[in-house]
Amino acid sequence: MLTPIGLTTTGLVTREVEVIKLLADGLETAAIAQRLNYSERTIKNIIHGAMSRLQLRNRAHAVAYAFRMGAI
Repeated sequence: MLTPIGLTTTGLVTREVEVIKLLADGLETAAIAQRLNYSERTIKNIIHGAMSRLQLRNRAHAVAYAFRMGAI
């Protein structure tokens, strides 16, 4: 399996941490995409990639994981 460039000790890539922080702030996909100047599809792919690699069940689980690991 390929490891993403920039993988942190939490198992998340820096871009994933940035997106998950915004999820934790309550932003929806469209708002995150607008704030980071990405497409909504890119944001969904970033979230899906993190969730798949770390075997997280949903966005809430991703936020909880990032919080527990000290990423946010």
